[in-house]
Amino acid sequence: MIYPQFLQEKDTIGITALSKGVGGKLESFELSLDTLHQNGFQTIETANVRNDSEPSSEPKTRAQELSELVINPTVKAIWCAAGGDFQLETLPYINFEEIKKNPKWILGASDPTNLLFPVTTKLDIATIYGFNAGSFDEMMLKTYPKQCFNLLKGKVPTTKSSKKHQHLDYYNTGKPILNTTTKYIGECDVKGRMLGGCFESINDMAGTPFDHVADFQQRYKQDGIIWFFDVFAMESSDLYRALLKMKYMNYFDYTKAILVSRVLFERESKLISYQEAFKKACPDIPIIFETDIGHTYPHMLVINGALAHVQIKDGKGQITYKLK
Repeated sequence: MIYPQFLQEKDTIGITALSKGVGGKLESFELSLDTLHQNGFQTIETANVRNDSEPSSEPKTRAQELSELVINPTVKAIWCAAGGDFQLETLPYINFEEIKKNPKWILGASDPTNLLFPVTTKLDIATIYGFNAGSFDEMMLKTYPKQCFNLLKGKVPTTKSSKKHQHLDYYNTGKPILNTTTKYIGECDVKGRMLGGCFESINDMAGTPFDHVADFQQRYKQDGIIWFFDVFAMESSDLYRALLKMKYMNYFDYTKAILVSRVLFERESKLISYQEAFKKACPDIPIIFETDIGHTYPHMLVINGALAHVQIKDGKGQITYKLK
């Protein structure tokens, strides 16, 4: 596994919008920029970042703006601006050979899985899942973002489950309500390679030319795989069928455990629940639900491709990383 160089004080982070722009949430973006600068980083933006559109620009344009950051020697890390729905269409135009020649930390969450996941599985370069540059500080929750900054500087964190999490009415009320006690459902004590991201995005890539899961598994079958799935809004019966497809494609060979997020927009079928879907599709694998990974707040960072020791018991958990 290739771990990009860590950043030094005043190093530059490049921000680009491979999915949608941040034009509709400029206040949150400016707040996040201020936090980045306060933590010792400089930033530059590609031309599409502040566009108030989804997608931010044409697919070729978005891929080209990513390349500008990849080949720019002053840019030491690349942060995706926002999520969205259309990053998948950029994949044929992304120059993965350039990324291989210029490995840098790439960060993002949700739709940017369409970049992070193939970079890790195809190029063997670790990536950071958990935050987008346009909104990571909008809830003023400092613990996990601070751990992310420390990681960029070379201090590898042990992430622990939060005591409280977002009440799911947040997106209806517009208020940051953190009043629900976190309790992970399930137990495990396993070591393996972290692999995952937004479930919907991984499902979209499965079986396409950008699916390199089989190669990744063969490289690391002795370590085993710990999947993490951030489920955004997929209906539970659709999710069950997607899990079966992945199972038939041998995605869960060598799997030690599966970590499942809290679902932001729940659409649970009367025929099968989210938990039933996972348990029915993967009955012999430890599955942990309600983890602090994904779209609901707070959400921790995950180092895609890294060796990790995941310990979860009595509703609490932690992830300890080894960058090897």
